[in-house]
Amino acid sequence: MPEKRPEPFGNMHFRVEIDGLHETRAVEVILPGARIVVAEDRSRRVHCGPLILRRGMTDSRAWYDWWDRARRSSREAGRSVAVVLLDSGGRDVQRWSFGGCEPVAYLLSPLDALGNAVLIETLELSVGAFEMS
Repeated sequence: MPEKRPEPFGNMHFRVEIDGLHETRAVEVILPGARIVVAEDRSRRVHCGPLILRRGMTDSRAWYDWWDRARRSSREAGRSVAVVLLDSGGRDVQRWSFGGCEPVAYLLSPLDALGNAVLIETLELSVGAFEMS
């Protein structure tokens, strides 16, 4: 049995995997909150908040094109998205899997002629299902 790690993991080593997209590098991920919602009949379901992905803008249009297809289509098929936490050696240590993800917002950071910051592309996704492994 592997020895338990006493120290918490850092939040800076991770990768994002999106079904059907190859350019998925991200510099920031805001994981969704998940709440148990109890209906009047006492049935339970889980409601997930949005999954927010951010990356430096490049010549890749993959995120924009996915969002654009979703806004133009009456029924965009959801995709699976995984966020994988890595240890300092680059090994997978935790995986959050989100099913039925669809783009709901696409944003770019402000342009600023007086600054020198990286232009950030943001993709906000609705989440249909959530698992941690």
